Amino acid sequence: MSQRITWIDCWKGIAIVTVVAGNILDLQLAKYIFWFHMPLFFFISGYLYKENHDYLSFFKKKFLHLIVPYTSFLLLFSLPNFAIHIGQIWQTKQLDFLYQLLLFILKQLYGGQLLTDWFSVFWFITCLFFTQQLYNFIYTNFGNYKSLINIIMLDVYCLAMIDYSFFKDISFPWNINVVLMALPFYWLGHMVSKNLTIFNYKKLVFIAVITLVIIALIDNFYFLEFTFDMKNKSYGIPIFNLFIAIAGIIIVQQMAQTVNKINFLDNVTREIGAASMAIMYLHQPIQISFKQVSFLNEGIIRMIAGLLIPYLIYKIMINFSLTRKFLLGDFKSVSNIKLKSLSKA
Repeated sequence: MSQRITWIDCWKGIAIVTVVAGNILDLQLAKYIFWFHMPLFFFISGYLYKENHDYLSFFKKKFLHLIVPYTSFLLLFSLPNFAIHIGQIWQTKQLDFLYQLLLFILKQLYGGQLLTDWFSVFWFITCLFFTQQLYNFIYTNFGNYKSLINIIMLDVYCLAMIDYSFFKDISFPWNINVVLMALPFYWLGHMVSKNLTIFNYKKLVFIAVITLVIIALIDNFYFLEFTFDMKNKSYGIPIFNLFIAIAGIIIVQQMAQTVNKINFLDNVTREIGAASMAIMYLHQPIQISFKQVSFLNEGIIRMIAGLLIPYLIYKIMINFSLTRKFLLGDFKSVSNIKLKSLSKA
């Protein structure tokens, strides 16, 4: 079991590096990373999925793990804007600034695609939460019928492409509509976890690399343009988007297995993987702040800062019960610590 967790942390570590790189690199390189980096996170989450027929218990567990930190970071990052708006209202006594404050609050509550800059990755958390809830309901009811669940996932994918084609300009609260695109990747991750030998098929990596190289060449020479941006619901060319994302997922998975065999790299990626959610939340405020300082506005500097500073903050947060609970969603370890202290008493 420990080997499996170690391997997963390597996978998550490389995955979060791709997220940080995707938000820092120039647009052309970032576009290639966007082809697979968010599908990869849904795939990994699906890989770790455990069915739970107690829907209320499953909801509560995921709510504490995902939505509590989401709300905490949302409030924390919103404080400067609240202070500015309240200061303007206090100084001017004008209703216009009160109206702006109300708009800001409504935008924060609506979430999803409306959240930008410091909040630009927050859509993933709410989308993942609803993906987990819907998948758990589907799988616990239809998981024994493989043909049926295959059809359901195909239908869900088709609905995602319909949403992309006809409702592209509609922004849904918490990006809940992106669940339609996230579900197939979550399901694929879960299916792979039941048949791990698929990753041992050596030709699979070769096929994945060749696929991405060919697609990149086609895209670069403008024969066709391939885009995939889950947050902004830009899914690109049907079917191709699935194969491209899966190719990227396979390559990163193989990288994780390779890194897992190299002690130093294994330790580094496992540490980054363990801190992945903290890095997810914190890398944007840090790299955006660095971008505004001329001598810090270098991609490599912002990349290192976007990984290292959140990691150091994470190492501080895990030492305090309040930050573990409300910023990391780690209520379980807090309970374990209490039980251990009680047993010693």
